[in-house]
Amino acid sequence: MKRTRSRGGMGLIWLCWLVYACSYVGKVNYAANINQVMAFYGVDHSTAGLAGTLFFFAYGVGQVVNGLLCKRYHLKWMVFGSLVLSGAINLLVGLSSAFLPIQILWLLNGFSISVLWPSLIRLLSESLPRRDMSRASAIMGTTVAVGTFLIYALSAVFIKINFKLSFFLPAVLFGVVSVVWLAAFPRAVARARAREEDAEEVVAGTAAGTRTGAEGLLLPIVMLCIYGVATNLIKDGLTTWVPSILKEQYELDASLSIILTLALPLCATFSNLFALSTHKRIPDFVWNCAALFMASGVVIACVLGGLSVDSFWITLVGFAVVCFLISASNSLITGIFPLFMKGKVNSGLVAGILNGFCYLGSTVSAYGLGAVADARGWSAVFWVLLGVCGAVCVGALIYSAIKGALRRKALSN
Repeated sequence: MKRTRSRGGMGLIWLCWLVYACSYVGKVNYAANINQVMAFYGVDHSTAGLAGTLFFFAYGVGQVVNGLLCKRYHLKWMVFGSLVLSGAINLLVGLSSAFLPIQILWLLNGFSISVLWPSLIRLLSESLPRRDMSRASAIMGTTVAVGTFLIYALSAVFIKINFKLSFFLPAVLFGVVSVVWLAAFPRAVARARAREEDAEEVVAGTAAGTRTGAEGLLLPIVMLCIYGVATNLIKDGLTTWVPSILKEQYELDASLSIILTLALPLCATFSNLFALSTHKRIPDFVWNCAALFMASGVVIACVLGGLSVDSFWITLVGFAVVCFLISASNSLITGIFPLFMKGKVNSGLVAGILNGFCYLGSTVSAYGLGAVADARGWSAVFWVLLGVCGAVCVGALIYSAIKGALRRKALSN
């Protein structure tokens, strides 16, 4: 059977990478500038966090809805529309002089941009052969870190001029990327689907997967949904509030606190490769995530120690390590698992559902952790996160017990 060069699918992978990495510029920009938002509009932690909560709620619900519906979408135009709408919303946020409209607009932005992940994962799953799934997951797994790093770095500069530039930027960037998407989409998809064996594999895999794939994966999917909540509770809690912690706990300049926060996405850039490596050693996705949470719990305990003795470097390094470990868990849940299940389940649907549950955790982190900080201080926040890590480990034990019981029942029948 004739084969084209293996790089045929790379154009599509990198096009999807460009779209999703750039989407973070119009998605995390609010968190990157939350100190400036509080100062400009005169709101406290919990009120400022409410806009983030509304975004994460809409994004999480949108992930599930779009995961269910993405099979019906014309992906080319849905992705284009998502980018254009989100760019327009960011422009309106930057122009707003009152905080209430921002809360409503950020809610709409969450739902608008929720189209992207399940649609892109569906596209990659349907267009690439199984042997390219590791490559696709490794590359797509860097989008969050790269996009987050980019907007935090630019925000540190924009603060010196006008922090609202962080909202004007996506209006321009998304317009450019949407045009690139329209222009490059047809050829990128055609090249990815050029090999005859790819088409055969997709058809055979889809037919088998829709009949039997989901049955044996129901328990791990349920557990990964629960773990997704815990993952983003910690990951986005750190992304949102670390600039405030560094500014308030150590009295750093706002711009400097954002620059130092760049350590988080910079470290997380390599977390996806780390996740792929740990998956080879711990093939069970649930226990793989649990192991990452165990390690995170130890580091969070060190962060608590750093806060208690007022040690800046212990705290900062601890933040970076926790972000790295939890980002690896996020990659396993939202990217690696859906792509590796190609042919067993609808990858776009699973990616949407899992990412939706992840952002349920983000919803809690933005408002909930801000409220805890207002009431009890930042140390209380990390006691909460330590408790979350412990709960995940208990969940892994329960998972093993249920899995063992189901296996014994199957053998007895």
